[in-house]
Amino acid sequence: MSEIIEKAKKYVEQSKIGFLLTVDENNIPFVRPIGAFAQEGLDIYFLTRRETEKVKHIEINPIATVYFRNENQDFEKFRSESISGEIFELTKENEIKEAIEKISVRYPKVKELVDSGEFHKYLIFVVKAKLLKSADYVLEPKETVINL
Repeated sequence: MSEIIEKAKKYVEQSKIGFLLTVDENNIPFVRPIGAFAQEGLDIYFLTRRETEKVKHIEINPIATVYFRNENQDFEKFRSESISGEIFELTKENEIKEAIEKISVRYPKVKELVDSGEFHKYLIFVVKAKLLKSADYVLEPKETVINL
């Protein structure tokens, strides 16, 4: 199991974009790309504007999935990683600063938002990983689900 988890961490690290899956008040799912993200283990930190539908959805139901799939894969060698868990807004100044540093490595514009004074328009959340679904069509079984 730990080998699957380590491969998943590396896969997420190499991913350019993730897809955040949330549900609205009617349990209708919504998928949104997130590029301003970072990881710590399998926990996923992401940045979003305060005034978005995804923030409303998180307030309604703080359980979500972040899905990672790299482009241009052959079906026979398909890979993806899904990380599900509870979402928490970061509110402590030291946690926010640490997350900004991590996210800025992948998405340098975050530091520009801070330097320009525009960061107050944004929030940072973390998806605390509770479940990993790893798909690797080269292996058997092709999909593995791990409760974390």
